[in-house]
Amino acid sequence: MGRRERQSRDPGQSPRLIKMQNDIQTIARGDASRVLSPHRAIARTEKEWSALWASHAGQTAVAPPVDFASRMVAAVFQGQRSSAGFEAAIVGARADGDMLAVEVDERPPAAGRVVAHVLVSPFHIVSLPRFDGEVCFHDVYQHANEVTQPAPASRQPQVSAATPSLSSSTGLTPETAGALAYLAGPFSGALLLILERTSEYVRFHAWQAFIGLGALGLGAFLCLGLAFAMLIVSPRAFSVLRWMAGVGAVAWVVFWAICLAQALNGRRWKMPVAGQYADKLAGR
Repeated sequence: MGRRERQSRDPGQSPRLIKMQNDIQTIARGDASRVLSPHRAIARTEKEWSALWASHAGQTAVAPPVDFASRMVAAVFQGQRSSAGFEAAIVGARADGDMLAVEVDERPPAAGRVVAHVLVSPFHIVSLPRFDGEVCFHDVYQHANEVTQPAPASRQPQVSAATPSLSSSTGLTPETAGALAYLAGPFSGALLLILERTSEYVRFHAWQAFIGLGALGLGAFLCLGLAFAMLIVSPRAFSVLRWMAGVGAVAWVVFWAICLAQALNGRRWKMPVAGQYADKLAGR
């Protein structure tokens, strides 16, 4: 772990102080990360990088390729903010002996600037030449006080996963928002799909309410409608279809109660078939 990659030095630089701005390559940058708490991380292996990217983009997202033989990844997540205009950027890196300082520029909206009141989560993820010594993050915005956050190579970076503990863009707790997705069956599920843009947990329950309860309700309604259509043609068919409609209605109520209770308790309980589709759609 004591190996350091050779780096070229400009004539005007100190022999122990090397700037690497030109070697920093942006992997992703924006304001819609799923990491909703302020966080900074270093990834030096495929496993660390996959975990970091999954927390940022979703469990089913594939991490962009990085050559970890000569590169590593640095990431800055500003956390969830209540308005646009916040910015997060990695602007440089300085190697001094056995320490690498990654320079971070995090800014709030400019004074007097009119910004939209929407929930954002700014982030910047870059690759840079591999450095196997100690890494810290240094804030450079307006000569801010130095903030040092070690990221040892021997420990996998701690990243926020898409779990019920992350906040919902509705302003409610994820458990409450997930339960509300079932309140009016597929109709409330569709509404939560429109409103929710950050919590994968809430979107899972919204999709399950929309697909699972929607399919059950539609099936029961069609059976009842066909039953009355067959009333004159075949009394026996009427009885069978009416019985099927009743079973569908009872199943709807049972699944509705189970799903609502599980969502309130912070669990991703899956309905047969519909739960699998909801899980895939929530991760997109």
